[in-house]
This record gives sequence, C-alpha cells and structure tokens, in this order.
Amino acid sequence: MSQALGMMRRYPVWVAVILLYAVAGFFSPAMLKPEQILNILQVTAFLGLVASGQTLALLVGGIDLSVAGVVTMTNILATSMMMGQNERIPLALACCLALGLGVGVINGILIAVLRMAPIIATLAMNAILFGAALVYTGGAPYGTSAPAFNVVGQGSLFGLPASALCWLAITIALAWIMRRTTLGRWIYAVGANETAARFMGVPARSVLVIAYALSAMLAVLGGLLLTAYIGNPSLGIGNQFLLTSVVAVVVGGTALTGGIGSVLATVAGALFVTELNSFTNIAQVSTGAQYVIQGVLIALSVIVYRLIGASADER
Repeated sequence: MSQALGMMRRYPVWVAVILLYAVAGFFSPAMLKPEQILNILQVTAFLGLVASGQTLALLVGGIDLSVAGVVTMTNILATSMMMGQNERIPLALACCLALGLGVGVINGILIAVLRMAPIIATLAMNAILFGAALVYTGGAPYGTSAPAFNVVGQGSLFGLPASALCWLAITIALAWIMRRTTLGRWIYAVGANETAARFMGVPARSVLVIAYALSAMLAVLGGLLLTAYIGNPSLGIGNQFLLTSVVAVVVGGTALTGGIGSVLATVAGALFVTELNSFTNIAQVSTGAQYVIQGVLIALSVIVYRLIGASADER
C-alpha cells in the first residue's frame, strides 16, 4: 500500500494516464483496441512536440501563446510551397524552420530585452501570425503536402506510427539537453530565480531567447507532422494547441511559476490530454464542455501538485 502511494506521489500523471485509459476502456471497449492505441500515439505526437516547446517557455517562468499561430502558419506555408511536389520539400521545410526561428527569437527579444510580459508578447505574435496567414492566402488556403512528406505523418515503422517515433526521438534528445548540458541547467536556474541566476553568471537574456526560439521551432515541427498527417491546409488548424499545449504541460507537473518540471513528464501530460479528448469525442461531449474540462484540469493540476509538494516538505 505504501509503495502504491509512493508511486502516486512520484509519478501522479502516469498513474492518471493509466487510470483514465482503464476508465475509458470500461465505458468504451473500442478504446482498448490496438488500432485505437496506435491512433492515440499518432495524434499525441503533434501535441507532444508543441507541448515540449511550451514546457521550455514555462520552465523559464513564461508562457508561449504564439504556438497556435506558428502551427497554422507552418501548415499554410508548407502546403502552399510544396504544391504536392516532392522536389519542393527541402525549400518548404527550410522556410518553415526559418519562420519558427524568427518568431522565437522575436518573442525572446520582446520578453528578455524589452521586458514585455510573456503572455502579452506571445499573444500579440499569435495574432500577427494568424493575420499573416489570412493575408497570405487571401482567406482561401491552397496547395497540398507532397506524397513523400506525407509518409512521415501517415506511415509506420516497426508497427508504430512514424510521427510517434519522430516525437520520441526529439523528446529523448531534448530531455538529454535539459538534464546533461549547461543550457538545460541554465534554463532551470533562470526559471527558478532570474536575478539569482544573473548573479551566478548565467546569461539570462540569452537563455530566455534560446528557450522561446526552441519553443517556436518545436511548434513548427509539430505543425509539419500534423501537415504530413492531414495533407491539406487549414486556417484553423493551430487553434487546438493554444490551450491544450498549456494543459499538457501543467498536467505533466511543470510549474506555471517556472523552474520546476520536465520534458518527459510532459509526454505523460500530452498522452492524458489526447486520451481525454478521444474519450470525450467518443462519448459525444460538446466542444464547449471539452474546453471547460481542460480549464478545470489546469486548476486541479496546480492544486494537486502543490498538495504533493506540501506533503513532501512536511516529511
């Protein structure tokens, strides 16, 4: 019993993922089918990548609300440049990655140098990106992704979705950076106490810019995988990530105040959110009710992790 309680305290989100899946499988046996499990992994990859970037933004004590616009603009740019032709893939990918780098660096400069509040700076950037997508397409998106590119989003390798394998590889690399490199330690230090980090010689401004640049780049990668999955452009494709990326990170245990959390825990958070959305869709829960559930999840996650932290302090 004590071991079970210990596991719940150490890995609450993974316990929640297992319990949710068990409950969902009880009410809807279709959730337990192998093809449904693989489908959840495939869909989770898109959110997982975007949420990984969001994790970095929250770890430095900020938030990145431009990820929705980045995903949308990535989708619009990639499909319009590829036009269904394989030879156009390299240029389209380069332009999308350049877009992400530019957006992330600008966000970082606004926040680190001009000292704008992260929520204001990134929300403004999100509006700019959605506006740019409308202007670029004239309100009528065009183009399609290339067949060779679609394999990444729709294909499989060793029986597993290719998109999920890409997500896994990127997550492992990012987790290694956060745990084993100086940059990772700096990100945690800036998020925990930026002033103290400066006194210790940490280049806080540069770290903030890098964190937001990585956040935007990961949003681009998530957008590219999603584009490879659906194959077509959509002006509303990024909207789903504005709230869910934050929910996944917070459910995973990353503190909204910065300095606490991990990319690996966000994996569980993304799985939990995707499972919940899949279950509510099967149960025909309205979109409005789903947003209510996501909002409640953020509040409950903060409360639960604070209680766990307080319990650990008492011991």
